[in-house]
Amino acid sequence: MNPTPNINVTSETSATVMIDGDQAPGVISMRYAIKKAINKAKSAGVGWALVRQTTHSGALGYYTKIATEKGMAGIAIMTSRPNMAYFGSSSVGVATSPISIAVPGGPNGCLMLDMSSSALALGKIKDSLAKGVAIPKNSALTKDGRPTTDPAQAAIPLPLGGAKGSGLSLMFETLTSLIAGHPLLEPVLSGQKSTHSQNGLAIAVNIEVFTSIKDYKELVNNLSVALKSLPTTEKNGEILLPGDPEERRLKQRQIKGIPLPQKTWHELSTIATSLDIEIPIIS
Repeated sequence: MNPTPNINVTSETSATVMIDGDQAPGVISMRYAIKKAINKAKSAGVGWALVRQTTHSGALGYYTKIATEKGMAGIAIMTSRPNMAYFGSSSVGVATSPISIAVPGGPNGCLMLDMSSSALALGKIKDSLAKGVAIPKNSALTKDGRPTTDPAQAAIPLPLGGAKGSGLSLMFETLTSLIAGHPLLEPVLSGQKSTHSQNGLAIAVNIEVFTSIKDYKELVNNLSVALKSLPTTEKNGEILLPGDPEERRLKQRQIKGIPLPQKTWHELSTIATSLDIEIPIIS
C-alpha cells in the first residue's frame, strides 16, 4: 500500500470515469470511486467508475451501501492476482474476486449481497486458523493441490459452485483489469513477476431515472416480506435475506464489542508492543 498516493482521474465521460489508484489503500480509492459513480449517475442515470492499481479494499458492501443511501443501486467488484483454483485445475488460475450488489429498501434499509467468488473467502480461512477449527469440505486445496479441511494447510481456495465461481472471477477480470489495461491474472500465469495490486469497479444506478424511489423501496420491501413468509426446511427455521446475518452481527457487536480469537489478540498485542502502543488487557 502506498500511504501517500496520488489518486487521479485519467479519463472520463458523462457516465464513466477511469481512476489511477496509485497503490492507495483500497478503502480510500474505492470510496472515491463510488462517490464519483454516484455523481455521474445523478445526471447520466448510471455511473461506471474503474479503479486501476489499488490494494485490498475490505468488505465491498461498505461501498454499495453508500449508493443506497443516495437512493441508488450500487455494484462493486474487486480483482486481484491469481489465488484461487480455476475449475478443473489443481493450481491457482483466477482470484477470489468478490462482488457486492445493494439496493435501497427492505427491512434493513437496503437489500445487500456481498460475496466472494470462492467457496470460502480467504478471511474465513484465516479466521478458522485463528480459532483452531476445520474448514468445510470441498472449499480449499493444499499447495500441492490436494483437498483439505485443515486451515493451516489450505493454500488454494476452490471456486464457489465449481465452474460458476471461476467463471464469475474470470469475467470480473475482463470487466475491470483488462478494460483498465492493468491485467492481473495472465501476467502471473505466464510466469512474470508482479507485486501485489488490485483493480476495482464501482457502479451506481439512479433508480429515479426508471421509477419513483418511494415505489421502488416499497416493491423491495414487499418482495422481502414475501420471501421471509416462505415455508422453511427446518422446524422453527427462518428465511434469511442477503445481509441479514451481517446486520444482526453488526448490532450485536455495537453492544458487546468485537470478539477476537486469542491468537489474533496475541498478534495484535505483539505489534502494538513493538510500536510502543499501550493496549488494555481484555480477558
